Amino acid sequence: MKKAQFVLGLAIGLVMASSQAVLAQGRNEISGTVFGETGRPVPDVYVELLNDTYSTVGRRKTDGSGRFSFNGLGEGRHKVKVLPYGTDYLEQTQEVILASVSATPGSGSDRQYIVIYLQVNERLHSGPFSVGRGVVFVQEVPDPARSLYQEGIRFLGDKNEKDGLESLRRAIEVFPTYYQALDRLGGEYAIRGAKDRSYYEAGIILLTKALEVNPRSASSVFGLGLIQYQLGITKQAIESLRRATELYGKEAVPYLWLGKALRRASTLDQAEEALKRANLLSKGKVAEVHWHLAGVYREQKRYQEAADALELFLKAEPKAADAEKIREAIRQLRVKTDGV
Repeated sequence: MKKAQFVLGLAIGLVMASSQAVLAQGRNEISGTVFGETGRPVPDVYVELLNDTYSTVGRRKTDGSGRFSFNGLGEGRHKVKVLPYGTDYLEQTQEVILASVSATPGSGSDRQYIVIYLQVNERLHSGPFSVGRGVVFVQEVPDPARSLYQEGIRFLGDKNEKDGLESLRRAIEVFPTYYQALDRLGGEYAIRGAKDRSYYEAGIILLTKALEVNPRSASSVFGLGLIQYQLGITKQAIESLRRATELYGKEAVPYLWLGKALRRASTLDQAEEALKRANLLSKGKVAEVHWHLAGVYREQKRYQEAADALELFLKAEPKAADAEKIREAIRQLRVKTDGV
């Protein structure tokens, strides 16, 4: 009888301890606020709660003030992941450790409040001619214009060119100084200019306007320079591309295009300097740089250096379509070198 009572008492004690532990875990909470890069709350974005095995145990949407909360949580490591679908921000994850502490077993709780600042997705904002990292341009944009811009980006991501370009155009109609929309639409027009010159002309207007709004827009000035080069406006192209190298000082691509423009203008010494800089920054891996250096050397009658540059071109581009013709050109340049 005593043994039965002891077992019963032990069982009741275990149940009560278990209930107290569950009660304590039920008091644990993680709440917080999600902010954008300007310090404004970000409403209506999904926030997921993951456990220490990265399984999703809850999902919420931020309210109008960017707030969220998860209740009734167990102790241990948790991860809060913000999923800003349909916005200009990157996903972000923050770890939270819950550990309730109390003098009375089972009566403690841990309530953690966190603040999450989202980072702008710079690649999303950049036009097709963007290279490297630019300076993030912060601008207050009316919600209707921002919605149209985001819609346009989604359409373009889904290969829906017609609706994507139209949404970007409408975003600019709503807010004519919308830098991101001007830069993106100008870039999109620029890459279509080879088939229809009118796209180039529209691209120049849009990218020029983007630069009026944001004079330090590296993608806009680079895109403008490329369009000017394609249209044969060489002097202006050189000015724009030189400015792009100032903004993109650690990237090879602007120096490559500047070298090409300078070569077209027969400013060969400066073209060589720009192309050598592109070669240095690309660590010799960009075949087109070697091709244009070979052209500069050939025009300067520096035949040995031209042959060497073509050798490097074939090394970087071993499957070049005209590889045999290029090898023959190298042979002829070597012959000229011997005859000098």
